[in-house]
Amino acid sequence: MRAWTQSVHCRLEAHCGTCRNLEGGRAWRKQIAERSVVEGVDWPCPRGKAWGWTGPSRGLGDTVAKVIKAVTLGRVKPCGGCGKRRAKLNRLVPYRRLA
Repeated sequence: MRAWTQSVHCRLEAHCGTCRNLEGGRAWRKQIAERSVVEGVDWPCPRGKAWGWTGPSRGLGDTVAKVIKAVTLGRVKPCGGCGKRRAKLNRLVPYRRLA
């Protein structure tokens, strides 16, 4: 069995937002732990990401969502329309990742 932290997905930080979500990502990490070698279900990030790290912005929609969360101090919860706007803006103005 292969170590998850050595997989291409982990090295490219493809799932950091889910992985570093302590409560919300536990089911996902449990599935990974069943199929890979990791240190328990709540393993430490090999790249030093803290719990709660949401990952890099994929596009303008992610940035707008982060700004709204910061300005409202997290008191405004995203709705279905917010998610649609976020996805649409991410498609229209994606950020390219520099590797």
